[in-house]
Amino acid sequence: MGKTAGVDEAGRGPWAGPVVAACVILKKDISVLNQIKDSKQLTPKKREELYEVIKSNSIYGIGVASNKEIDKYGIVKATELAVKRAIDHMPEKPTFLLIDGRDKFDLPIEYNSIINGDQKVKSISAASILAKVWRDRYMKLVADIYPEYGFGKHKGYGTREHLKSLKEFGPCEIHRFSFKPVKEIVKEQSKRPKLLLHACCAPCATSVIERLKEKYDVEVFFYNPNIHPKSEYAMRLDEIKRLCSYHKINLIVGDYDMDRWFKMTRIFKSEPEGGKRCTVCYAMRMFETAKLAENRGFDYFTTTLSVSPLKDYRRIKKIGEHLAFKIGIEFESTDFKKRDGFKRSVELSKKFGFYRQDYCGCVYSNFEMKRKRKKDGKVANSEVD
Repeated sequence: MGKTAGVDEAGRGPWAGPVVAACVILKKDISVLNQIKDSKQLTPKKREELYEVIKSNSIYGIGVASNKEIDKYGIVKATELAVKRAIDHMPEKPTFLLIDGRDKFDLPIEYNSIINGDQKVKSISAASILAKVWRDRYMKLVADIYPEYGFGKHKGYGTREHLKSLKEFGPCEIHRFSFKPVKEIVKEQSKRPKLLLHACCAPCATSVIERLKEKYDVEVFFYNPNIHPKSEYAMRLDEIKRLCSYHKINLIVGDYDMDRWFKMTRIFKSEPEGGKRCTVCYAMRMFETAKLAENRGFDYFTTTLSVSPLKDYRRIKKIGEHLAFKIGIEFESTDFKKRDGFKRSVELSKKFGFYRQDYCGCVYSNFEMKRKRKKDGKVANSEVD
């Protein structure tokens, strides 16, 4: 048995469902070798027959990346993730990979990409069959959960029938909201423009949500890898959950990737609060918000940062407008501290019983506040992100 494995995927193009990858080391003496072809050249019945034979005569692994991961990372990175999981599921690891297509992946094993490899290399053809059959079976199962979409027939691919059901029922949980046809349907069916609000904490979000709900369908994105320590992050997250639950709006929680935040801001660690480090921090969080908003089919994005009297609105507006141009989504440019926005946030925070932190969130602002406390000999008035 060789150590070279063939790799292929199924489900890059559909509007719904996962992308599935298979990694296969075929036995040299497999009896059906001449019958193994690119899965697209075989009937569903023949694929099912070969699926069982290939599994019994190979070392293989199957990996899956969900529709939500496709929306989050993009189809190429999600496919890479599925390939890595397929390798992880193999009981014996290959030493070299032959991968169908031309994508460049970051994999733990050396590989060559072969265009139309599923038509040229038997192990890649075998992988295409395993991935295709596994995915088709999955889509038939979810067809029982969402019978109105016809997933058992078209497997999530873009057909006339699929488009018709999307227009009639709207997308479901397994649709890929970053794919253009689904995104366009979401926009068409939205009665009001959808806005993704980056929230740094519940106190700042109180008056902002109250104002935005008058005009938009609002969802909240809590993405704040700057917050330190982790107990502080957990406290702020719990309170934003409580606020979103009260308003009955969806909360999306981003990754707490503090290492990435430190890498991006370390060069400015000696900057005073409100300096270049803060600009990088604003831009990092607003970029992830704009990117997610565009991927999820929102019409607008914005941030609660401007509600604080300590935040430079002009800088926030400049970042937002640059991201809007770069990513292709509108920035809601309201200065939320105006019209007594900050005052209202204080009133609402007291009403909800929210904890109001006395430093911005990051380790540097925490140190600065502690030095100020020591110098003043008292606790400073609360100001938040």
